[in-house]
Amino acid sequence: MNAGRLVIDSSPLNYFARSGQLPVLAKLVAGSTCLITMAVEEELLRGGAKYAQLYQASAQPWIIVVDESSLGYLMLFSEYHARLGRGPRNIGEATTLAYAEFHNIAAVVDDRVGRRHGTERGVKVTGTLELLCEGVRSGCVELAEAAAVVDLLSDHEAFLPCDGAGFVEWARAEGLLE
Repeated sequence: MNAGRLVIDSSPLNYFARSGQLPVLAKLVAGSTCLITMAVEEELLRGGAKYAQLYQASAQPWIIVVDESSLGYLMLFSEYHARLGRGPRNIGEATTLAYAEFHNIAAVVDDRVGRRHGTERGVKVTGTLELLCEGVRSGCVELAEAAAVVDLLSDHEAFLPCDGAGFVEWARAEGLLE
């Protein structure tokens, strides 16, 4: 993404880390200030017990862990958490979307429901495939590399709307490669 601020949910970081593609993600977000909430960091660290690569995600020098506790933010978090499902699930996603809305910055979220809720509330939401398409358009990754990354992410349980072979067709249909 072009220079700006991004707050990233745990899912994109999880799959880029597990597939050994954090350097590609770093290229895709170069020039942006990349933030994660403390809840996202905690999710990644908890997941590190099963997938050691997740310990690397929040330790990237280009990621800043933020702690927001203002009343306005907490009210937004509560609204997102209620919409995404109460309980321990989706807390990182709810904090990511609330932080993005509160600070008027873009959120990197792959979950369809979370993306829809954020977009409905006026949050600029992008995701893994959009970042890859922007990387192709800007020339920081080749189309073949982006397609290979899609397959690697899918191999590590990322839920994406296409595989590497279908990436170009999907991206063109979405108008993301022009």
